Amino acid sequence: MSRFARISAGLRVWVRFAEHLGEHRGRLVGVVLLVLVSVGLELLRPWTVAWVLDNALIREVELPRDPFFYLWTGAVAGAVIVLARSYANYLATLLSTQVGHSVTRSLRNRIFGHLTDLPPSFHARHKSGDILVRLMGDVPILKTMLVDSGVVIVSRTILIVSTIVMAFTVDFVTSAAIVVVLPLIAVTVRFLAKRLTSAVRKQRRKEGRMADYLHEAIAANVLIQSLGRSSDTAKTFAKSNRSAARAEMRAARLAAVMSASVESLLGIALAIALGLGAWRVLNTPLSVGELTVLLSYVRTLAKPIRSAAKHADKIAKGTACGDRILEILDMPVELQDPPDPVPVPAEVTALAFEGVSYVYDDGSKALDGLDAEFRAGELSALFGRSGAGKSTLAALATRLFDPTEGQVLFGGVDVRRFKLQDFRDSQAFDLQEPVLFGETLRENLLLGVPDAEDDALLAACKLAAADQFIADLPEGLDTVLGAGGVGLSGGERRRLCLARTFLRPTPLVIVDEPFVGLDKPTAQRVRESLRELAKERIVIVITHETRQLEDFDHILYLDEGRVVDRGTHSELLLRNPAYRRATEQADARAS
Repeated sequence: MSRFARISAGLRVWVRFAEHLGEHRGRLVGVVLLVLVSVGLELLRPWTVAWVLDNALIREVELPRDPFFYLWTGAVAGAVIVLARSYANYLATLLSTQVGHSVTRSLRNRIFGHLTDLPPSFHARHKSGDILVRLMGDVPILKTMLVDSGVVIVSRTILIVSTIVMAFTVDFVTSAAIVVVLPLIAVTVRFLAKRLTSAVRKQRRKEGRMADYLHEAIAANVLIQSLGRSSDTAKTFAKSNRSAARAEMRAARLAAVMSASVESLLGIALAIALGLGAWRVLNTPLSVGELTVLLSYVRTLAKPIRSAAKHADKIAKGTACGDRILEILDMPVELQDPPDPVPVPAEVTALAFEGVSYVYDDGSKALDGLDAEFRAGELSALFGRSGAGKSTLAALATRLFDPTEGQVLFGGVDVRRFKLQDFRDSQAFDLQEPVLFGETLRENLLLGVPDAEDDALLAACKLAAADQFIADLPEGLDTVLGAGGVGLSGGERRRLCLARTFLRPTPLVIVDEPFVGLDKPTAQRVRESLRELAKERIVIVITHETRQLEDFDHILYLDEGRVVDRGTHSELLLRNPAYRRATEQADARAS
């Protein structure tokens, strides 16, 4: 049963990814035809040696030609066969390599596209280092199984069957004795392949964990150095590295045992062929040349069997990596377009939450029956302690996920009735953590509006109070940033992200903690820009900066996923002691 399950697992991986091979059907057919040519030439090759032995060197009967005729014709024929076979193998390798590169690109595009559609909860559960290992490390191994090993298995199977058939036509008794060894080889490979697949899965998991730690440690390098924990971090990484190396060594040891076992059994087969074949030459009409052909066929069998054993290792690794990739591809995309979508209204003046609740996967409730409305023409703020539900409310407003209960109305229409892309195009969301790429400033800004002109970029930068520091840079908008925006201060990164958000001409703008890291004059400019945008758009600001709250028209005070109160800053201070205490605590933390 375990053997059947193992074979089924391998076949399942093959079937699931077969579509990536179907796109290259023509080239694969060409590879198979070239393989058939190569196999035919390989089977002919030993007969040139037999021709020379029986007709030029061991002339048991009188022949019409001079021995040198048979010698030279055999040598020329052998050379032509070898050259033709080498060229056929060259073309087959070239075609299969082209298919392999295309399959790798196709797989990576499919996986990456699916990753971009998966919900934030998936990315919260899976560390980026392990995902990177799957995308960059597991895909090439899977490709090797699908293309390289697939071509090898097909070609070697054809060669093995053809060689056995030809061997039986030369001498049935000797060939039958040799074939007895083949089931032993098959059983050995299957047994070791099962253990190897399990070892490879453990190895890839450990390598994924090592990549996670490496990614996080490099990203937090400044913090690690400031705490004086560089050596401790290096020791932790070394421990993870040793664990991954041990797992790799276990897999390599099993692969080596498989190879050695196959070589030993092939050696036994060759000894059987030599001993029994020599006896047949002495006691039957079997010629020395025919014995040479049989021995050559045994050696020919050894090559595909040895190669098959080698690729059993690769197939085991490919199956393990394929399973890891399928874990991603089988993850459902939670947000889907409705069957009958309605267009997003051209002008939207209100965003409303009606009885909205949201429960996380672990059962904790982030929002509980929340009712709220935000309107264009007023500057709105969300305030509350950490964990009150502010970021969840913003994520629901931008439809990063859907509410567990209730509905979010955009222009009076449930956001789930819009096509997801159309709705995303109608809102701009600036995250609490500034997210930048290691590209130019211009390319980071164009992520919001890909076709924006420089005038629009500079206007958005001015709104975000980023125009001055960009003008001071030697290359301006063409300045290349380090990974994650390294090279800019925290406040500069914040302003650049705000500029990217302000660039989008959308009816809904949500910004999370826009004043963090900004000095007082810069924060004042950003607040004025938000006020200006709020004249025509729905603008929602999440903030803990109490000194900024006085300028907001509408403040929603949240606690434990519920709306505790709403109003202006002065109104809430007068009538709500809990709000007053929360602002005092926020001031204390800020000071």
